Amino acid sequence: GFCTPGFVMSMYALLRSSKQPPTKEQIEDSLAGNLCRCTGYRPIIDAFGVFAKTDDSLYTASPSESANGKAICPSTGKPCLCRNETDVNGNESSLLSSVKTYLPSSYNEIDGNAYNEKELIFPPELQLRKIMPLRLNGFNGVRWYRPLKLDQLLQLKSCYPEAKLIIGNSEVGVETEFKNAQYGVMISVTHVPELHTLKVEEDGLRIGSAVRLAQLQDFLKKVIAERGSLQTSSCQAILRQLKWFAGTQIRNVASVGGNICTASPISDLNPLWMSTGATFQIIDVNNNVRTTVAKDFFLGYRKVDLKDDEVLLSVILPWTRPFEYVKEFKQAHRRQDDIALVNAGMRVHITEAEGNWIVSDVSIVYGGVAAVPLTAGKTESFLVGKKLDYGLLDEAFNLLKEDIPLAENAPGGMVEFRSSLTLSFFFKFFLYVTHEMNTKGLSEGLDVANMSAIQSYTRPVTTGTQGYELVRQGTAVGQPMVHLSAMLQVTGEAEYVGDTPTPPNTLHAALVLSKEAHARILSIDDSVAKFSPGFAGLFLSKDVPGANNIGPIRFLQKKNIGPIIHDGEVFASDVVTCVGQIIGIVVADTHDNAKAAANKVNVKYSELPAILSIEEAIKAGSFHPHTTRCLSKGDVELCFASNTCDKVIEGEVQVGGQEHFYMEPQCTLVWPVDSGNEIHMISSTQAPHTHQKYVANVLGLPLSKVVCKTKRIGGGFGGKETRSVIFAAAASVASYCLRRPVKIVLDRDVDMMTTGQRHSFLGKYKV
Repeated sequence: GFCTPGFVMSMYALLRSSKQPPTKEQIEDSLAGNLCRCTGYRPIIDAFGVFAKTDDSLYTASPSESANGKAICPSTGKPCLCRNETDVNGNESSLLSSVKTYLPSSYNEIDGNAYNEKELIFPPELQLRKIMPLRLNGFNGVRWYRPLKLDQLLQLKSCYPEAKLIIGNSEVGVETEFKNAQYGVMISVTHVPELHTLKVEEDGLRIGSAVRLAQLQDFLKKVIAERGSLQTSSCQAILRQLKWFAGTQIRNVASVGGNICTASPISDLNPLWMSTGATFQIIDVNNNVRTTVAKDFFLGYRKVDLKDDEVLLSVILPWTRPFEYVKEFKQAHRRQDDIALVNAGMRVHITEAEGNWIVSDVSIVYGGVAAVPLTAGKTESFLVGKKLDYGLLDEAFNLLKEDIPLAENAPGGMVEFRSSLTLSFFFKFFLYVTHEMNTKGLSEGLDVANMSAIQSYTRPVTTGTQGYELVRQGTAVGQPMVHLSAMLQVTGEAEYVGDTPTPPNTLHAALVLSKEAHARILSIDDSVAKFSPGFAGLFLSKDVPGANNIGPIRFLQKKNIGPIIHDGEVFASDVVTCVGQIIGIVVADTHDNAKAAANKVNVKYSELPAILSIEEAIKAGSFHPHTTRCLSKGDVELCFASNTCDKVIEGEVQVGGQEHFYMEPQCTLVWPVDSGNEIHMISSTQAPHTHQKYVANVLGLPLSKVVCKTKRIGGGFGGKETRSVIFAAAASVASYCLRRPVKIVLDRDVDMMTTGQRHSFLGKYKV
């Protein structure tokens, strides 16, 4: 239920913004940015599928029947057996005969404009309120401005040349949250009308730099419908690429200019701006406007041709000419909401000369292969003036290998695969252009195999059927009953640890983690952290009132921590054995201040030899005793010794580590009771009894003085059985020593770094 409110709000946003009932394709697209870990996507999409129906009588009227007497299912609109008392098919009668149908509720006002009196709407007084320029002051001297005119923006830029421009915060938010970037001045340009231009002009489209990607999608659809395909090949390519650009939530806030100026090497759009011949208009603080072509704009890794006193004003996307074709490419691990391994934008203009159709202009640009999008210059030069036919391919492939080199140690890995993608993208482009020319009767058609290469990826709407028999066992078991927390979870009212109201004077905790895989701790310096805003304390192994080494319930006398091998510590005291091991815990008045202070704790190490793989550990004999496992079937020794086997097969299987990926991160709220003689906590754990034992041991308290409560958790999957306790133990030390409540909620990156995850495995077999 932890992810349920997100799904509900994504669906609700789609309904509120749609003037027509959404299609099932739109419903699935709207959920592309939502993650589910346990329920599964099929039942969620099934539940939301009712909103795609235009005829409410399907749900409110008596069941309709088809010609053969079978009921029409309201969810699919097709004949089904879900309402029949008995099934004509004897093989399925036992499975479906006792199925009781629960009809979905109708939704009469689905057009997004008409609401009943209970429907919450955006407060009209806020819509009518006059928009004002804003200046806000934040923590650590951060200043935030919101100008309303371009002149105001340029004036601010002249005063603060280093200021960061913000629109959707989808990039800067990542930098400040996960990369500890600090920006003293931020300027929100969401209300500057000159940057939100969307115009159809004689030489092409003018697209303001602050235009949201979702707005660009809608605009391109309208232009393509009005202008037809002749002038809009580039528009169609960008529109197709935007379909696989992030998810709906990101496209709603992320902007065209933000994506350009971020200059990410894997940007899906920048290779297309370059290949289509787009130009960028740039304005400086003195209102001087200059124009640069997209191909010259990207200078290096996240460096662009934009001075501190300049702002990207707009993008000019030119119309395509007759016989000019533009195509986009992107390959990622998955289709939706994923970053590219390699992407590309390609354009070619073909003209007739002496009865032959030759290449007069071509542009081939790849992303994801270097620090900046790469232009295949040699290949372009070779193609110009040539007739586009199969005879060109071999030479073009050889030149592409020279134009787009990938070193063996290239960032991102998978070098052989990515190199092959650069060639296959060009081959697909060649086939695409050949097919387009064939539709005009100007070239030979493609065979069936090659046709498959140019068909755009389409996936049918998700469908699924679940058949099950209802067999009552007692009062509830075996029945499709709504569980007690369901309404709380779908309305977002269910309380998890993070939602629990905190007591007065609660402190927030952040961890100081090892940055070395194997090292001896030489010193821990908190002199800078002490002066960080809101700092309340740093606690290390020496501050633990009880045992720093703690262990599972049945091994408490060993005073060690660990689910299998009991050799861990709450806080590393002398030697760290992995990146992400806890060295200390910082508490401060807010979560952000605690993180900032923890980042200022300086730990010095003396590196020790590190073993980083199972193979290295076996070679060095560095593994725990009695941990090898062998499964055998048959008289193995006799068989292999007999030399009579027809064939002996040997090999090994490597299985990598795996993140448990619970939706709710590790979190605990700890507070002292009775002047610190007791400790109470609410934890997101699968084993509250284990928390009680561990924390009592760490604090040196009897079990009767430690209470752990768990109402519900937002997923665990084994990751909150033994690994959750160390965070509760660390927070309890700070709470006990300061006699104040302490709340610890791990950020996702910290959680994945420090919890250990599921282990990798190496298996060897002989058959």
